[in-house]
Amino acid sequence: LVLLQGKLLFGRPWFIRRTDPGPTAARRRSEAVWLERPGGVRLQGWLTQPLDRPPRRLLLWFGGRNEHVAWTPDLAGWLPDDCALLAFNYRSLGESGGWPSEAACVADAEAAADWGLNHLALPPAALHLAGRSLGTGVAMQLAARLAAADRAPASVALITPLKSLRAVLERNPLLLPLTPLLRSPLDSVAAARALNCEVLVLLADSDNQVPHAHSLSLVEALRAAGSAVTVQRLPGTNHRSLARTPAAMRQLGGWLEG
Repeated sequence: LVLLQGKLLFGRPWFIRRTDPGPTAARRRSEAVWLERPGGVRLQGWLTQPLDRPPRRLLLWFGGRNEHVAWTPDLAGWLPDDCALLAFNYRSLGESGGWPSEAACVADAEAAADWGLNHLALPPAALHLAGRSLGTGVAMQLAARLAAADRAPASVALITPLKSLRAVLERNPLLLPLTPLLRSPLDSVAAARALNCEVLVLLADSDNQVPHAHSLSLVEALRAAGSAVTVQRLPGTNHRSLARTPAAMRQLGGWLEG
C-alpha cells in the first residue's frame, strides 16, 4: 500500500462522466492538448476557448479522485464569455503517462499554468484556479507556490475542499496506521497561510467523504490569512454530484463574472 499509494490516492477513471453543457457552449470550441514533462511523460488535457474573441483570463481546473477531465468542456459553457478553461488528467489517469504523487502533480500543475498562460498570451494575473475534492489540495498547493513566487492567482474556487488528505485518511480506522507514511499529505490549511485572494468554497448538502468541519477549518485558515472567502452550500447535492450540477456550475460562473 505504501509503494502504491500514489496510484491509490489519485485513482483510476472508469468512464467519462459528462454533464449539461452550459448556456454559452455554442460559443466555445474545445481541443485536445498535450503537456510534455521531464522523463518523457505526456499529460492529456483539454482547452476550451470562446469562439469569437480572445480570452482575457484562464481557469485551470483540477479534478477529483478517479476524475477524467474530458468532461470539462461542459463546464466551460457555464463560464463568463472572456474565460478559457484548461484541464489535464493527472499522471496515469486517462492517457496521461507517469506516476502520480503530490510533488509530481503540483509541479505538473505549475507547468500547466505556465503553458496555458503562454499559449493564450495572458499575464500571470489572468490565472484563476478551481478544484474538486482531491483537486482542491492540488489547487491550494499550486496557489501557495505561485504566491511565494509573487505570481499569486487572481482567485481560487474550491468544491468540497479537504483541509488535508491526511485528515481524510485518519477518519478510516483501517488507513489510520498508514498515515505517518503518507507521501502526499496535500495540506491545504498550511498552504492557506500564503494566500490573500478571492476564494469560493462550494459545499455539498451532505458529504460522507469530506466532512463540512474539515472544509470549514480550511475556510477559517484562509480568512485568517486575509483571503476573502465566499461559502455556499447547495441543497440536494452530495460529494460526488456537486461539481457537475447546473446549480454549482452556475454558481462558479456567476462568481467569476462578478
